[in-house]
Amino acid sequence: MPPQQPTDRLAAVRKLADSGSLQALDRYLYRENADHRGDWTLDGGGLVRLLQGMPVERRVGLLCRMSEGLEETAVHAPPACRGLATLNVLLAQGLSAEQLAPWREPLMAEAAGRLVVWEGWRLTALLEADLAAGRELPAAVLATARRTALIAGVPGGLPSVVGQFSGPVLNPGEPWADRALADLAGERDDADWRALLGHALTATGARPGAKWLRAGGPLVDAVGPHRLRAAAARWFALVGQPRRQAVAAFAHSGPALHDPDPYNWRALQGLAALLALTPPHPEAAEALGALVEAALIRIRGFGPRSPLTASAAVRALTALGGPDVRAELERLVPVVTAGPLAYRPTAKAVAAALSGG
Repeated sequence: MPPQQPTDRLAAVRKLADSGSLQALDRYLYRENADHRGDWTLDGGGLVRLLQGMPVERRVGLLCRMSEGLEETAVHAPPACRGLATLNVLLAQGLSAEQLAPWREPLMAEAAGRLVVWEGWRLTALLEADLAAGRELPAAVLATARRTALIAGVPGGLPSVVGQFSGPVLNPGEPWADRALADLAGERDDADWRALLGHALTATGARPGAKWLRAGGPLVDAVGPHRLRAAAARWFALVGQPRRQAVAAFAHSGPALHDPDPYNWRALQGLAALLALTPPHPEAAEALGALVEAALIRIRGFGPRSPLTASAAVRALTALGGPDVRAELERLVPVVTAGPLAYRPTAKAVAAALSGG
């Protein structure tokens, strides 16, 4: 059956909206989304305006119904999700947080208690609606959104949406990050520190490129190499401690205290690389060694917390240089080759660093 013409489409939607059958209206809109590839502008926006003119309670009820089907659609027809998420945002447009509570609050509660929302489409619609309305996100929800945008199979637009919300430079909840945020709050030149941490968060992989390192040099100078070294020693010493508040890694998993925050741990990888730009010092070498150990703490059913961070710390040790580095690498040899923190790739990296490879 060919797609309906705009006038027929509006008449059908008006009839369904007047009938009060949200289930039938929901099904019709899903078909329309598929037929028109998520383009809700074909009739000049008339269909959207009609839906927005529904009584608030029914409009929010429709939003809840449509949102519930987003994740199933993501499994069976991934391309259809973008159009459906767009319609979710349009349905939420102009409504207050109180009016949207039946839809918004369950999504907020779900996101606040999760490490990552693997499905992602409802979270994306929620964030886009709040961004359009100028609403700020609770820190716990922003933290989950940041983690989700970084590692989960979610829409490509989520990272750019997340980046438009203001919030703490690190995700609170991990003791080292909480200490860092508290330290920043007491600094008069916290803008320099925020710039440095912001750059650390752009690190990718265990070995940042030359361009990234060149950009980091002036940021280290602005903060002061000795202050960065002292801060890293404080923060890295806390990395192995459990989270302040448990989160669930998956929808039906129990709360966990030791699962790493991938957003914060990317910052740790960047900080390790930036610390290697400071002059050689025993405090820096010891801090990086402590980070290697914390990154290799094992999580049941998962393995080492962050092998990438361990690798980044070993590479930073090598780049740091100085007599204290060799002593720290030698201390790490038995740690990474035997016992609870043993991990072959890290052991090979430490051995290569000692041999000058």
